[in-house]
Amino acid sequence: MTDAIVIVGLGNPGSRYEKTRHNVGAMAVDHLAAKLGEKFKTHKKSGAQVAVGRLGGTSVVLAKPTCFMNESGRQVGPLAAFYSTGPESLIAVHDELDIDFGAVRLKRGGGEGGHNGLRSISQALGSKDYLRVRLGVGRPPGRQDPADFVLKPFSTTERPDVPLLLENAADAIELLIGRSLDDAQNQVHAW
Repeated sequence: MTDAIVIVGLGNPGSRYEKTRHNVGAMAVDHLAAKLGEKFKTHKKSGAQVAVGRLGGTSVVLAKPTCFMNESGRQVGPLAAFYSTGPESLIAVHDELDIDFGAVRLKRGGGEGGHNGLRSISQALGSKDYLRVRLGVGRPPGRQDPADFVLKPFSTTERPDVPLLLENAADAIELLIGRSLDDAQNQVHAW
């Protein structure tokens, strides 16, 4: 890994999407920045919001693209180039429909599972071999369109558990940086 780890929280810009399931990745990175006492500012080369700090003795760049999620690679690519970060030192934090609400799962590489934000990042990096912190938002009820489901706010029954999901995401990111992927998975997947 390079000296700096780039941690990208995926979401959509604007207050309309701020508290939706699709923005849980950006919410997790916000939570981590608050824990580290870091503030976001606009990165001139990429346009993303970034906060630079240290996590467990490692330099980290927390990033939130300001473009729509489906175009995330447009800002993540230049950001990775600016910090000389290859796919092995990039962590994407994102919502995941195929994981139960509240669960956190870690993996490296693999398919995008229809997640256009991940697809955009993979295209920009020329690789799918980056780390992912997958935050479970569950499947939509009944026949609701998954695209509509992720663009809705968390339900009233889910909302009280969102802070725990964000805290677990922050803890998972810290474990992922400080340990091997296998060790971090063994601990996080047992939560």
